[in-house]
Amino acid sequence: MSELLETNDCLICYQALLFLSFFVGDVVSKPKIMQLVKSVFSAAIGVQSDANRRKEFEQGSLSTYIIAGIIFTVLFVGGLILLVSMIL
Repeated sequence: MSELLETNDCLICYQALLFLSFFVGDVVSKPKIMQLVKSVFSAAIGVQSDANRRKEFEQGSLSTYIIAGIIFTVLFVGGLILLVSMIL
């Protein structure tokens, strides 16, 4: 009988862990592409709130934001060069 109770307790603990991991998994999920673009763009123009910045860096990795920032900078500078060359 005690083996059955131990098995039942283990099963209850396992179900509780699965239930919690379902919610924690949503909180710690990686940012989607549009969230990443929005974050980089708002940081570039200086309107990103401190709370959003903290949340995004807890969810994503620093290298992802650095790469996205470099890509944004290259596209921005390239766009400016193209615009100036078309005007002149």
